[in-house]
Amino acid sequence: MIGICFECLTKMFFKFMKTSIAFICVIFGTIVSSYGQKLQWSMPQKVNGRAFITECIGANSEGLFLIKKNTRNQDRDIMVEHYSDDLHKVINKVFANHRNEFFLNMVLDSAGLRMFYAQENSNNKQVDIRLRNINFNLTEYGTDTTLFSFPGANPEQALIFVYKLKLNPNILITYTSDLSENPASYGYVLLDQNYARLNSGAMNLGAQNHLNIEQVTFTHDQACFLMREDGVSKIVKQGYRFYVYQLRFVDSSLVKIPLYDEKYTVTEGLLKTDFKNNNIVFAGLFSNLDSSYVKGYCVWKYNLVSNSESIQFTPFPPDIVTEMEGRRIKVQGIFNLRVGDLDFRADGGIILSSEDYQETHENVSDFNAYGVSQPNVRNYYYYENLLVLSINPADGLDWHTVVRKDQVSVNDNGTFSSYMLAVLSDRLVYVYNDLTRKNWNLSVAEVNEKGNQESKILVRPQNYDGRLVPQYGYQISYNQFMIPELTPRGIVILKVTY
Repeated sequence: MIGICFECLTKMFFKFMKTSIAFICVIFGTIVSSYGQKLQWSMPQKVNGRAFITECIGANSEGLFLIKKNTRNQDRDIMVEHYSDDLHKVINKVFANHRNEFFLNMVLDSAGLRMFYAQENSNNKQVDIRLRNINFNLTEYGTDTTLFSFPGANPEQALIFVYKLKLNPNILITYTSDLSENPASYGYVLLDQNYARLNSGAMNLGAQNHLNIEQVTFTHDQACFLMREDGVSKIVKQGYRFYVYQLRFVDSSLVKIPLYDEKYTVTEGLLKTDFKNNNIVFAGLFSNLDSSYVKGYCVWKYNLVSNSESIQFTPFPPDIVTEMEGRRIKVQGIFNLRVGDLDFRADGGIILSSEDYQETHENVSDFNAYGVSQPNVRNYYYYENLLVLSINPADGLDWHTVVRKDQVSVNDNGTFSSYMLAVLSDRLVYVYNDLTRKNWNLSVAEVNEKGNQESKILVRPQNYDGRLVPQYGYQISYNQFMIPELTPRGIVILKVTY
């Protein structure tokens, strides 16, 4: 998702709203919703040209730690904010603001924050991967540490990624010195919870490949990479297909698992590790080789105890297609469906959430004040129904439900559309802006363990003076989640406690 400047969105939604009136409407502090949830708002923070792409570093007894960005891949001038638990106090500071510092990631541990960044070492013609110590008050301390180096001159082109997973104390860093469009190899370094090196090596993919890393998950002894292969339009109508590459840290050996067969091919999905049930899992959607319509779901599993794997393509039953597409003649499948979330059941099953999404463009001609025609483009964004699948450990479908929503917007990149998912102990909570008739209610659809659904209005627009952005929300604990809100006076954080 491309970031939009704060000023543009403010003008778009608030050009008729005076700040003095808006200030009376906003609620700062804590209220309890009609359904019993506790809602807490922070004071607005001026953005100074920074957008509201919000990433959650983590939360602990010290409070909530966030990153604000203009774009998802921003690598300089990173705004970090520390909110107190009640959101009444906030400390913010800009990091990676030196010319030769390229921000990679920031993690939260028991002692503070750790900032990973890359630095060009022109004297040795190499790129250094470095670590900076930051306390909970966002004050730097100690001396930065060089974790490792590799040959190269431009950190921005080295495809460096720092991966930190929940429930996994280790950290995986991947990079490449091959600056071609599709690198023949990637280096990797595995760090322990004290940021000491556990393992390192190279993943060799071979020359003249058409592979790109889409997602990564890992354990203490191996990593799995979801790879997308382009340039196969003669084989697959969609023009690409997927593989899982399984990398063993002990000897850098690779196993290549195709996510297609002679009839079906995966269109997209998510790759995660189920640490409780000792499985690495890919779950996604598939179509026929010669079709763009989604026909069903695919599950690939690798069991970490038995070292066994399985893959299964399961077509949707007719009622799912009918619920999503309506009772049309010759329905070929579900069109424009994309995966949003993959979560694990306690028994080893999975919950797969997918969203009906489409983007269209229209060329129009407008006339200026002098009567001269000026071409313009209208971009329409459609974020519609959610399909929720509960899949059992044998990869069969236990139940499904459809969360009805109708979000259509123009020329805003769909910023206020889509949803976020909070996984509670007894229910799934889908949070979204109800844009039906432009009422802007922040609504939730709660789905229990049997698939029964209940919809509620969590916040009405008269209770706040901005626009909430659920797709940038994060679950910060077992019963809490946060959502950023764009207001004329800055960005506000809403924290919801169930």
